[in-house]
Amino acid sequence: MPLQLNTSTVTLKCNWCGTIIKENPIVVKTCCNNKPWVFCSNRCYQQWLAEWLRKQEQRTGGKKQRGLL
Repeated sequence: MPLQLNTSTVTLKCNWCGTIIKENPIVVKTCCNNKPWVFCSNRCYQQWLAEWLRKQEQRTGGKKQRGLL
């Protein structure tokens, strides 16, 4: 079930850059996080996503699988 936040009564801060969110936030929850991450813009979300993917690759060993040709 998707998480829905009522942003009209709660002041939210971006988890990536720390700015106060005045418009619609981007809320992301992954299987690794117990709480949702809130972002102020697509730029902050893309930066977090790149860092998160890099950490996921390091967790698996960073080896790329090669297909048989």
